[in-house]
Amino acid sequence: MEDLIHDLVLLLVVSLPINIIFHRFRLPSVMGFIAAGLVIGPYGLKLVGDLESVEKLAEIGVVLLLFVVGLEFSLGRLLEHLAKILKAGGLQILLGSLGAFGILRFWGVADNAAILIALLATLSSTAIVMKMIAEAAELETSHGQICVGILLIQDLAVVPILLIMPLLTISGDVESAGVAGAFFLSILAVILIVVVSRLIAPKALEYVARKGSQEHLTLTVILIILGTAWASQSLGLSLAMGAFIAGMILSDSEYSHQIILDILPLRDYFSAIFFISIGMMLDLTLFAEGGLQILGLLLVVIILKSLAAFLATLFSGHPPRIAFIAGMRLAQIGEFSLALSKIGADKGILTDLQYQTFIFVSALSMLTAPLMIQASSKLSFYFFSGRGEKVEAVKLGVSSLTDHVVIVGYGMVGQNLSRVLKEVQIPFQIIDIDGERVKRALKEKMNVMYGDSARRGTLKRAGIANARAIVFSTKDHRAAEQGIKLSRKINPGIHIIACARHSSEVDSLMALGADQVIQEEFETSIEIFSRVLREFRMPNNVIEQQIELVRMEGYGMLRGFSLNSESLRKFSTYLTASLTESFQVVEDSWANGQTLKNADIKNRCGAELIAVVRSGEVTANPVEDFKFVEGDMLIMFGRHAPLKKATEILKTGP
Repeated sequence: MEDLIHDLVLLLVVSLPINIIFHRFRLPSVMGFIAAGLVIGPYGLKLVGDLESVEKLAEIGVVLLLFVVGLEFSLGRLLEHLAKILKAGGLQILLGSLGAFGILRFWGVADNAAILIALLATLSSTAIVMKMIAEAAELETSHGQICVGILLIQDLAVVPILLIMPLLTISGDVESAGVAGAFFLSILAVILIVVVSRLIAPKALEYVARKGSQEHLTLTVILIILGTAWASQSLGLSLAMGAFIAGMILSDSEYSHQIILDILPLRDYFSAIFFISIGMMLDLTLFAEGGLQILGLLLVVIILKSLAAFLATLFSGHPPRIAFIAGMRLAQIGEFSLALSKIGADKGILTDLQYQTFIFVSALSMLTAPLMIQASSKLSFYFFSGRGEKVEAVKLGVSSLTDHVVIVGYGMVGQNLSRVLKEVQIPFQIIDIDGERVKRALKEKMNVMYGDSARRGTLKRAGIANARAIVFSTKDHRAAEQGIKLSRKINPGIHIIACARHSSEVDSLMALGADQVIQEEFETSIEIFSRVLREFRMPNNVIEQQIELVRMEGYGMLRGFSLNSESLRKFSTYLTASLTESFQVVEDSWANGQTLKNADIKNRCGAELIAVVRSGEVTANPVEDFKFVEGDMLIMFGRHAPLKKATEILKTGP
């Protein structure tokens, strides 16, 4: 035990600074852990002695990793969009695995190993791709959505891969009879685990949540994970398969979000140990002896995976530029492939040389992933900005509008803007690259065309040369930049309005020619503080002054500059000044039928009634016997607290 604690301390001491360095250079943390394992492992500085115990802890990491994968998606939600994502995800796995299997068999790799390696090679890094897409605020873009869809199908593919593994241990060359029998038994085992877990796990959680404490709930979740994993192994499946099933069973539970919060720290720690253990197994002498071969394999993997994702996305109806981005972003081998390859090696499906080579190639592909993801959008414009125009023209048609508004993107902003423009009879043309949104717009009888706004031909067919304004409401920042640049070249006098997710995007959009950039965080902050001020009965004129004050400071405030002392002085003056407030008498108001003397708001709360507006007529300084009736608008003068109290009295009574 003392040796194990010593080794765990060493793991953290070495991996933490290495990961900080990797984070500094925006490299994935997975690579940092692998590098740490390489340093301290038996092929490095040999600092860790109890390798067997570390490997057992690493196995817990795999279990927790796959449990969270199962927990993070719902079978119900999956079935809603199954048809949409199955086409792209299924094609990517099919094309990639067939291509990889053919190459591996050509090289003389046995059937069972070739099948497993081919399947594992189709899986991309959910952690790396999702993290970088989220950080770039591209989850709602067309390429972001297609990448997420394919990754989801890949995560689902973990289930059949885990099911296939016991079948691949039958022999080097897979026999159909043995496969069928083992597959049937595996399915029966999965069904048994699912049924029993579904009967027991949710009820157990509900009971503990109702009767016990938070600690009891966490312990129950751990019991469910380990118990299901143990049951899975007892029935001939893997621990990881059982953990994955447990995650799926609990994914629709009302406690799923709390479970994730409770388990994530454990998952992060133990999965870190797993990736460190992967690094400890890397034999650098293998790379020294066959480095060129490993780099050659890496190139084959990147080309094959990029091509498979590109073709799958293209066949799913997306433009070539979007397909190119998806291909580049899914070109790496993922962390789940590392976990599953370890299981495959333990079962004897992969030889030690095959396993070591696969680990090296996977690690190197993950190392290149951030660079490929960052470069994908820029390269897509370089290769596809002017291609495919002739084909796309048929889909788009040519707009005959003049003096109109071009709306790029039919998301929330585009939908609201188009409906308002339609209402006030201002002509507009919508462009969207998402086929589903185009169909929705057509159903709503909107003037819409399918196309990529980052292409000159698309903008021309939207009538950009004769348009008065263009609004870029797309979530794709790179596409917006390209579209703004092209719009300004085609029509130098057009008014360009663009949306920005983050303040850091404002300057680049303005520099490329945008006349106005609406920054979401900035506008949200204004809406929030205006609603807070209304809650405190601040009159509209003061709220408008506050909005104007913040707007005078401009977007510089959100780029790191604070309000100057003069602005703060103005703010204080506005807040402490006497105010006016209005109150409309309705049927159920206490004030309805009361006289000014009975209301007595001046003596009761210190507010002054200065006028009453009735049927368009203003009565200034009403007398004491003036009776309020339904529809009267009472104008009061005073400070915040008295005015608030006065409105409460007029509404509900003293």
